[in-house]
Amino acid sequence: MSYEIFVVQEAGVNRSEQKAATRTKILDLAAARLRTEGLAGNAVHRLMRDAGLTHGGFYVHFPSKEALDVAALEWAMENVGNTAKHLPGSLSRAERRKLLAARYLARSHRDHPETGCPLSALVSEVPHGGTAFQNAYAACVAQSLLDRQADYGGTPPGEDIALLALAIGGLALARALPDPTTSDAVLQACRDASAILADAFEEQRGEEQ
Repeated sequence: MSYEIFVVQEAGVNRSEQKAATRTKILDLAAARLRTEGLAGNAVHRLMRDAGLTHGGFYVHFPSKEALDVAALEWAMENVGNTAKHLPGSLSRAERRKLLAARYLARSHRDHPETGCPLSALVSEVPHGGTAFQNAYAACVAQSLLDRQADYGGTPPGEDIALLALAIGGLALARALPDPTTSDAVLQACRDASAILADAFEEQRGEEQ
């Protein structure tokens, strides 16, 4: 390989890496704002200014604001990951469900939406988004349910839907309440209800066998 070809290829790699790094920088900021400020938080001019980038540079990475919102949602979900995978493998299915609910419905999760699960943070925003954003949110919910199904060993889908809805709705309500005591009570009530459901599902399964 000649020196000239090597230099051209090296420059191409550097530009590609720089573009990827810039996109990551935009997505990190956009994903945090999406979870804390909703769809309105990612106004293109403000987002790019705060990221230290030019407004025109936005369209190198995203064709539209809705495309950014979809990418930011998917980026947030990817960074949160499948939390069930990090639970101790020695726990029973009911214990795993209880621990997952306890972590999701925790004060720390409530108080830091910018790094938390976007499903709860955006539940009230979805009806105001475009079709692509609504479909992306639905796909994230479906994937979360599939992750739970895989972790819990093919339980009836209704069980995971109920527990996920309780977690998402409970956390969203806790965040909406200004009084800390009332908000804490909502989290505790939802944790307790999740534990009761987890045990009830196992008991019902035992009776059916």
